[in-house]
Amino acid sequence: MKARDPAPLLSDLAYERILQALFDARLPMGARLSQGELTEVTGIPVGPVRDALKVLEADGILTVHPRSGIEVIRPSTDLVRATFQFRAIIERQAARTFALTAPEATLRDLVVQHDLAAAEFRAADPNANVSARLSELEVEFHSPIVASLGNELVDASYRRLQLMARIIKVRAAEFPRAALVSVAEHREVLAACLRRDETAAEMAMARHLTNALNRNLGVA
Repeated sequence: MKARDPAPLLSDLAYERILQALFDARLPMGARLSQGELTEVTGIPVGPVRDALKVLEADGILTVHPRSGIEVIRPSTDLVRATFQFRAIIERQAARTFALTAPEATLRDLVVQHDLAAAEFRAADPNANVSARLSELEVEFHSPIVASLGNELVDASYRRLQLMARIIKVRAAEFPRAALVSVAEHREVLAACLRRDETAAEMAMARHLTNALNRNLGVA
């Protein structure tokens, strides 16, 4: 008989539920909260919540101030710049590696995924918020590129960067026109990878991240 998968730890559930409450804007960014408020939001006892807070603090999502509450990170220009600077350090090299090592079938599957997403964005109402769909596409695109480095330390750092990217975009809307620009930038990277041109792939990734930074800062 196959062994059943172990149940997730309560502290892990608390971690996920606190993050989801932040992403859903049920917990406000920059707020000061109490452990009691977090146990109410998560539906999980204070002990596991306290353990989850230690991990969230290590991830940079919040700061625990003894006797004065829990301070949630507040998105800022500095945070946006720092996040994209760190991403560029990792993803430029990752794009080079991906161009040389990714199976052609993987690359062509990513192209198909982008074609399907582009069709969805073109068919959407111009004023529709497509941020959820674009976020899915970003994960499908960037995650395997970073994973191609095969570096556990990079993977751990990138997981935190993904959290910061979601924090930055909590209140941001993405409209189809802007989403199509991101799709086109992704396609440039994929086209270079299909040609096995690692330098072109790196440069295309650098342009994409610079443009994404400017879009998040509202200067593009």
